[in-house]
Amino acid sequence: MSILVTGGHGMLGSSVDFGLKPNRKTLDLNKYSDIKTYLDNNEVTEIIHLAAKVGGVGANIKYNLDFLLENSIINSNILKAIAEYKIQKSTFLLSTCVFPSNILGEISEFDIHEGQPHSTNLGYGYGKRLLEIGSRCLLSQYNIKSSCIIPCNMYGKNDNYNLEYSHVIPGLIHKCYLAKINNTDFEIWGSGKAEREFLYAGDMARILRSIHIDNNPYPEIMIVSPHTTYSILQIVEIIIKLLKFNGKVVFDSTKPEGAKRKTSNNSVFKQYFPNFNFTGIKEGLELTIEDFLRNYDSLRK
Repeated sequence: MSILVTGGHGMLGSSVDFGLKPNRKTLDLNKYSDIKTYLDNNEVTEIIHLAAKVGGVGANIKYNLDFLLENSIINSNILKAIAEYKIQKSTFLLSTCVFPSNILGEISEFDIHEGQPHSTNLGYGYGKRLLEIGSRCLLSQYNIKSSCIIPCNMYGKNDNYNLEYSHVIPGLIHKCYLAKINNTDFEIWGSGKAEREFLYAGDMARILRSIHIDNNPYPEIMIVSPHTTYSILQIVEIIIKLLKFNGKVVFDSTKPEGAKRKTSNNSVFKQYFPNFNFTGIKEGLELTIEDFLRNYDSLRK
């Protein structure tokens, strides 16, 4: 059994402790010929598809078309390869960005196509939705079962700290660190009132191990979240404490902050993983910041 983990050197992929993890030089997912060659040479029997073009609110707004095109290409290539090689077990990682912005209350797995994604991540959201549609088409045309996992906002070790492309937590960590060493204000986009659910990447890696190594049952689609929300202000307060920042914090309400609140229904996840223990936000941030400080010179930034 050979499990291909795309994006195996990213934040989540580096926490997955099994499988084949080619780098971009070894396997270019934009080229279908590269994928065919890799599958032929490695006898891949399962795929965990984590690779994606990702970024924060600013990057998604600025490069909406780029996010749509690149994610659509690599996702289409993976789906095509699964069909051609009849790979019977695959897991696709989606994002809560696929959900419509008009959903009131908790979002569920069945809300994906009930409206457009939020305007701040329109291209990325539709690019990721392709995997959910492709998963259903694989089942109906080829009788190949796959699973779409939708984690809430992930963070963890080996994240991308580039201030243009980072997600909220790595962006806040890096900005706070720079404000501290440069003795400047810690500037934050938005009001700080937006609320999100956060998932430590190591937890998601344990779930993938359960599905692909332990062969535990899994649904065709599943949201993964601790079902606990935090405001950006609360996250900022924890980061400030852990980085021992004593300067001024400035919230710029003229800047976009995405949807005001994202909460999800994790009842499907609880059916399949009833005893799963999530890493608490304070512990997860402490582990993340320790890794950030220890490896700052070599991190993506």
